[in-house]
Amino acid sequence: MRLALLEMRRAKLRFGLLAGAVSLLIFLVLFLSTLSGALIESFTGAIKNLDANVLVYSDTARDNIQGSRLNPTIVAQVATVPGVAAAGGIATTTTSAVLPDGKGDLALFGFTPGQPGAPSGLTDGRLPSAANETAVDAPGATIGSTMTLLPSNIELQVVGILTGAQFNAAPTAYVDLPSYQAAIKATNPNAPFIPLNAVAVATDAGSDPATVAQTITDTVPGTTGYTVSTAVSKIPGVASVSQTFGILVGLTFIISIVVIGFFFLILTVQKLRVFTLLRASGASPARLAGSVVFQITAVVVLASAIAVLLVWGALKGASSGIPVSLDPALVVVTVLAVWLFSLGAGLLSIRRIRSIDPATAAGAR
Repeated sequence: MRLALLEMRRAKLRFGLLAGAVSLLIFLVLFLSTLSGALIESFTGAIKNLDANVLVYSDTARDNIQGSRLNPTIVAQVATVPGVAAAGGIATTTTSAVLPDGKGDLALFGFTPGQPGAPSGLTDGRLPSAANETAVDAPGATIGSTMTLLPSNIELQVVGILTGAQFNAAPTAYVDLPSYQAAIKATNPNAPFIPLNAVAVATDAGSDPATVAQTITDTVPGTTGYTVSTAVSKIPGVASVSQTFGILVGLTFIISIVVIGFFFLILTVQKLRVFTLLRASGASPARLAGSVVFQITAVVVLASAIAVLLVWGALKGASSGIPVSLDPALVVVTVLAVWLFSLGAGLLSIRRIRSIDPATAAGAR
C-alpha cells in the first residue's frame, strides 16, 4: 500500500487525469440511467403502480390500454373467473384542462374506489371518494387546489398528491368512475354508454397472475388478460426508449472499463524494470499485485465521488418537467460494477507482474 501511495503522490497529474476521465464516464452512466428510469416511469407509472395484479383489455386493443374498449358489464364476468379475488373498471382519456401551472393536456383516469385499479404512490392527502374529487400527479398541484376540465368546464378539487403515477409523461388526474363518466358525457351527450378501457384484477392469494390472465383470455369473450408487468412492457415507445438508453449506458460502461484496464496495463509495462528489481529484492507477486489493486480502488472511489457530485448538480439544474432523483441503490450498484470489472481488467496488469523473472534483475537498466 505504501508503494502504491508513494507512486500516486509522485504522479498526481497522471492519476488525476485518469480519475477525471473515469468520473466523467461514471457520470454518464449514472445520469443516463437516472434519466431513462425517470422517463420510462413518467410514461408507465399510471399502469405500473396500479393496485392490481392483472389488467384486462379488449382483444382488439393491440396491447394498448388507450385502444381498448370494453362494455362495463365485462367487470362482472371477469369477477367470476377462477383465481380472481376482485375486479374493478378503469377508464382513461386525454383532455385539455386548466392546471395549477397553466392550460395543458391532462391524462384523466377513472376507477372504482375500494376495488382494484386505484393508483398508488400517495404522498399527501387521500384518494378521491366523492364526485369531482381528484388525486393528481401534476406539477404545482396542492391539496385544495382545483383543475378545470375543458371544454366541459367541470371543476375538480385536489384531495390527494401522487408520485410515480403519470401516464405518457403528462400530468395525470384520478377520479371515481361516476365523475369520469359525467365528464365524458358532458362532451359526448349522445353516447349510449361510456366504455371502460380496462378491468383491473386482484388475484387470490397463491394464484399465479400469469395463469389467471390466461384463464380470463380463454373464458371471457372479447378480452385479453395481461400481468401488470407485461402490460407495462407493451406500452408504445417503452421498449424502444429502454433499448436506446440501455445501449448508451452499456457502451459508456464498457468504455470506462477499457480505459481503466489499458491505463494500468500501460503503467505496468512502463514499470517492469522497477517491478523486476522489487521482485529480486524479495517482494512477492502478491504484494506488487496488491499495489495495482489499491490504485484501481483509489481511482474508482475518487472518480465515483466526483461523478455523484456532478450528477447531483446536473439533476438540480435540470428543468425537464419530469420528476428526476438519484437512486442511492443505482449509485452503489454502478460503483461496485465499475470497481469489480476494473479489477478484472487489472488482471492483465497483475498477470504481467506474475510473469516477471527475478533472475533478470541483474540485467535491468
